[in-house]
Amino acid sequence: MTPTKSEEYLQLNPDAFTRFFICKEILKRDFGKNPIKLLDVGGGSKYFRSALKQDKLPYELTVLDILPPPKETRGYSYIQGDATKMEFNDNSFDAVVSMDVLEHVSDEKKPDFLQECYRVARELVIIAAPFESVETTQAETIANDFFHSQHERNHPWLIEHFEQNKPTSELMESEVKKFGCPYIQFESNHLQAWLKLILTNFVSEALVDPTGVRAINQFYNENLLRLGDFTAPGYRHFYVLYKNAKLTKDFSQYFKLVPSASDQLVLEQRMTELFVNKLKLDLDAQKAATVAVGELTTALEHATQNTSELRTALQNIQNSKSYKLARFLANLRRKIVPKHKS
Repeated sequence: MTPTKSEEYLQLNPDAFTRFFICKEILKRDFGKNPIKLLDVGGGSKYFRSALKQDKLPYELTVLDILPPPKETRGYSYIQGDATKMEFNDNSFDAVVSMDVLEHVSDEKKPDFLQECYRVARELVIIAAPFESVETTQAETIANDFFHSQHERNHPWLIEHFEQNKPTSELMESEVKKFGCPYIQFESNHLQAWLKLILTNFVSEALVDPTGVRAINQFYNENLLRLGDFTAPGYRHFYVLYKNAKLTKDFSQYFKLVPSASDQLVLEQRMTELFVNKLKLDLDAQKAATVAVGELTTALEHATQNTSELRTALQNIQNSKSYKLARFLANLRRKIVPKHKS
C-alpha cells in the first residue's frame, strides 16, 4: 500500500526528517502562525514544505537553489541563483534557513555563504549542517563504504562532504562573532543512533523488507524527543542566530526532552527484528526449497524406475516365443503376398 503524503513525511530517513522537524519547530516557536517571509537556501526538498504544511504554517516561502527550477512550484517561489551572491536586498526575509547545504559549499566560499544568509535576513537565521570532527568523518566513511557494498557506487552527498569538507565550529564561531548577534548552538542526531539508522536505510531492499525500514523510521521520528536525539556527540549542528535580539531563547524553550529508556529498548528490538525476520524468511524459503528438491528427486527416481520396468517388459516381450512367432509370420506374409501395383 502506498503511504499517504503525511505518512511519507513521517517515514523519512531520520537523517532527513530531524532537520526539517527541528527547523520547523524553531520557526513555529518564534513566529507562530504569522505570515512571515521565509527563505530556504538550497531547499530542494519537498519535505520541508511538508513539515510546514503539516502544522498549517502560512509562511510565504521562497527557495533559492543553484539547480534549475522543478516543474511543479505550486505554493512557493523558486529562484535559481548563487547563495554566495544573492540578488536580494538587505533584510528581505523575516527568516532565512539553510539545512545541510554549507557542507556542499567550497571552503573559500563558506564565509560568503554565511554572510549572505545573515545579510538578507531581518530577524532570524537558522544554519544546520554536519560539522567536522574525527568521529563524524569516521561515521560518514563507514556509511559510505557500506552503501558502496550494497549498491556498487558511492553515496553522492557523502562523497561531496569528503570533497568540499564539512564546516568547522571555528569557522562558524568566527563568522557569528563578526555578526555580533546573540545565538544558540546545539547538536542533533546522536552519532551512534545516526549511524545505525543510516545503515538500516542503506541496506538493499533485496535483503530487508522496506516496509519494516519505514516503520522503524516512523517510530524514531514520532518519538524523537524521547530517544536521546539531541545527545552529544551529534551528527548535525544547529546555529540559531538572532538578528532581532528580542527573539533570543535557550534550547529548553524550543524543545522539552522526555528521555525514555523504554522507547530506546523498543527501537533496538525493532531494528534487531527487522534483520532476524528476514533471516527467518530466508531460512523458511531454504527449507521449502529443500522439500521441493526432495520431492522432485523422488519423482525422478520413480520415473526412472518406471522407465526401467517398461524397458524390461519390452525386452521380455521381444524375447517371448509369441513375439518371435508373430515376427516370423509377418515376414513370411510379406514374401508370399505380392505387392500391390498401382
